[in-house]
Amino acid sequence: MQVGGSFDYSRDSEASRPRTIPISDMLEMLSLISKVEPLDVLLGKMSDTITSSCGVKSLVICVLDDQTKLFVPRCVKGFPEDNTNAIKRHTYSIDKKRPDFHDEYKVDQRTYYVRGENARVNTNEDLDYILDYSDAECVRESPEHWHPLDCMTFLATDRLGNWTGWIEVDYMADGRIPPRAVIHRIQLLADLMGIAIENSKMYEDAISAMNESQGYLDIIIHDIGNMVHPLIYYLEKLEKSGTLDADNLDSAVKALAVSRAAKGLVENVRKLSEARSCSQSQMERYDLRDVLVKCISTVKKEFPSKDIVVSFDCPDGGCVVSADELIHDLFMNLLNNAVKYNPKPTAEVEVSIQNGTGVWTIAVQDHGIGIKDGDKDAVFSRFAKRPEGAAGTGMGLSIASLLVDRYGGVISVKDRVPGVPSEGACFEVALPRANNHDMMRSENGANQVYSNSYESDI
Repeated sequence: MQVGGSFDYSRDSEASRPRTIPISDMLEMLSLISKVEPLDVLLGKMSDTITSSCGVKSLVICVLDDQTKLFVPRCVKGFPEDNTNAIKRHTYSIDKKRPDFHDEYKVDQRTYYVRGENARVNTNEDLDYILDYSDAECVRESPEHWHPLDCMTFLATDRLGNWTGWIEVDYMADGRIPPRAVIHRIQLLADLMGIAIENSKMYEDAISAMNESQGYLDIIIHDIGNMVHPLIYYLEKLEKSGTLDADNLDSAVKALAVSRAAKGLVENVRKLSEARSCSQSQMERYDLRDVLVKCISTVKKEFPSKDIVVSFDCPDGGCVVSADELIHDLFMNLLNNAVKYNPKPTAEVEVSIQNGTGVWTIAVQDHGIGIKDGDKDAVFSRFAKRPEGAAGTGMGLSIASLLVDRYGGVISVKDRVPGVPSEGACFEVALPRANNHDMMRSENGANQVYSNSYESDI
């Protein structure tokens, strides 16, 4: 804003002794920066700290806009509403501000103090920063006193030293020029602001890139899905027509299998995409009994040619967790594997819910081919190696692991019979319990009551 002379800090007085910024405020701002909270939240907290702990009456925080390459007021504090609105309409180029950052005005590493006595001709823009226009012509009370035309600016820079914004102090609450110790503290906050601005911009760039990638993924899922569905329909029609010889029928069956695998891959990618993009705020309350009863019933319909015997044991009362609709996919993947990797005509599966300390532990035990010890650690990774001859994309357990992590739980696998992998696998999922007094979601919107044991007729 204004251009003026310098000030001799050897005359710092007792009346303007240093103020202390509470450690809690500094820690909170560091926490905000580390979590990459919205920049305006941090700037608001920073302005509150400066005014309350550093004796500043009014200030303006400007931030560089990457699109226009202009500095824009993002936070204005301590001004009347009309002045605030007027200040927020201003923008500043680097060239316009550069005269205020000459070495003759430098009082700290990146701090510049411009006194008002020898200011260049004031403009209407300068007057927007004056609380009382009549004060603009007043005489400084003493060298240690603040003048309405004074301006102290604290530069914020990125890691390369480029300007990213500044904190401009326009009035001090005690009417005195702040001592050097206070200036150091405000400059520290400006340095933190530089980090926050850089983090915020990187975060926004990452979100933009992610949204763009998600858009391409949505197009792929939609378009490939639309192509695969009619392909399966016509191949099934061809398979059932009875007009193909043995060789052509075999080719049609193989093409149908590949098409169904492609459909499964598209569906799994969709589920992964939904699991990664859904907000935690979309969580609802689900009773695990309701979820597992539905999944057990569904898995039987998906394997109509196989005899599936499921025992289900759970405690009395609700087994409520916080999740979303994808929780069904979590347990469908485990149950599907329990049946799919069992070469016997009858697939036996034991499902149970145990009440742990703060968690519900769900165990799904099968009598299938099991998982070798050397493969247990990698079984939840994306595109994990499938057993030889097994159909599928190898993504089911990675989806299950992603969903368990999303719900704040833990998933693990062990031998159903300890030390004997060939006797089948046991998958255990521990999910945090939800508070019992809250309303839980069920299929019909009301609480459902089941006995504590379920057999294969579920």
